[in-house]
Amino acid sequence: MAVARSAAAERILVVDDDEPLARVMARVLRSRGFECDVALTASEARRLLAANEYAVALLDVRLPDDSGYGLLEELRSTRPDTAVVMISGVDDPELGKAALEHGAFAYHVKPVGATQLYLLVVNNLRRLEGVIAERAEQMRRASELQAGMLPASPFKENGFEIAAHFTAAREISGDFYDWYRAANGRIALTLGDVMGKGLPASLMMATARAALRGAAGVEPLEAGVKQAAGVMSAALEVNHAYVTVFHCTFDPDSGDVDYVDAGHGHARLLRGATGQELLPQRSAPIGIFPDSQFLSGKARLGPGDSLVVFSDGLLDLRPDLATKEVQLPYEARRAATAQEMVDILAHGARDKELFDDVTVLALKRL
Repeated sequence: MAVARSAAAERILVVDDDEPLARVMARVLRSRGFECDVALTASEARRLLAANEYAVALLDVRLPDDSGYGLLEELRSTRPDTAVVMISGVDDPELGKAALEHGAFAYHVKPVGATQLYLLVVNNLRRLEGVIAERAEQMRRASELQAGMLPASPFKENGFEIAAHFTAAREISGDFYDWYRAANGRIALTLGDVMGKGLPASLMMATARAALRGAAGVEPLEAGVKQAAGVMSAALEVNHAYVTVFHCTFDPDSGDVDYVDAGHGHARLLRGATGQELLPQRSAPIGIFPDSQFLSGKARLGPGDSLVVFSDGLLDLRPDLATKEVQLPYEARRAATAQEMVDILAHGARDKELFDDVTVLALKRL
């Protein structure tokens, strides 16, 4: 087969209210080396699906407590890596068409002989492996595309340095960071966190990034964030999502920082290696309320000062930082460069199984 599968992955679920037939099918499959479970009702199938991973599910079209099509739709949304084959006692082309349109890999009419059953399972396992391999390749390409959207770290010019650390919990992420030249010689910096994970969150991440970049020339800063929120609103509403964003502009000459914190909350202003301040001005996340007003705040970085912003995924690595008054670790505060600072804060992120994306962004005035 194209993709190696473990024995546990080759577990088959037979869902049929005809108990003698279901038991015979299970016995045939076990004799061919597969693990096999039997469910006589949709509710029993759901219980087994909650407890086990199945490579193939053979579903009867008619079940005593639900339609097999209803269970098929659930499996397509919750278990995309399970190949579903619908089995029916009715040779009806319309039923077969409906099954394929709802995401079934195949539609087969009873009776099913032993050899037919074996080939039905094996052929759909092979097809499933091809689907999984293709999806993995698509995710790899999406991950490369997303990584290409993030600016290379560090970025250093006379008087300041910007750096970031990013580790995704999955192949693709809903976190993003960004920096670029804005109006009047200022530098814009953003850290955003889209609710959710995986492909939907990554698509929203790209939308949020583009919307904020598109509003780069809008003054004052809060008006630009308001405009960007309007651009994002339709996509956020459709996906029932929201975005937390810390967005600021920095004047390299004066050290002045204008910022909007839209529900993010994880920003620290470091005064040298000893002092630490919170940025008090906060607004609601983008997408929570349709008519949110965004408030801007101001700060100033002196030589040796740093602005550090991180996503809540960092709290899985450093739970103590959930208490905002807790200072960042001393070794991070005394780091000589912004890159060293973010790498210290995110240390261990690439060695652990993460529940959430970890993103850290730092601006250091030299």
